[in-house]
Amino acid sequence: MKKLLSRTAGASALGVAVVLAGIPGVSGVAYAATTKCAYSGYDRACVTNYASTSTVEVCDNTNNGRSAYVWATLPTVGIGFNDTYGGSCTTKNYSVLVEDFKVCGDYTSNCSGRVYM
Repeated sequence: MKKLLSRTAGASALGVAVVLAGIPGVSGVAYAATTKCAYSGYDRACVTNYASTSTVEVCDNTNNGRSAYVWATLPTVGIGFNDTYGGSCTTKNYSVLVEDFKVCGDYTSNCSGRVYM
């Protein structure tokens, strides 16, 4: 019963947020972010699109002497950057939304499929 009530409460809160988002003049409504990831072996890239900004992260998780690269399409330009092995990730923020991206285990080889946001 407790689980059922918590699901009902969560659905009700979401319903209220959706209704409030459609009312002109109501501000302060939170928008859900969308996060998607792509993999090339153990190398990973993730993109999070918020309401009007985005975060792109690439992680080189293999000690093979090659950097992992992320290639992303923004509304007016394509971007790419890398992360060298070290167990951490490289993250960049953009003031626009990412349209699609892929991760490559090397500069342009061993790439994942393109992920559309």
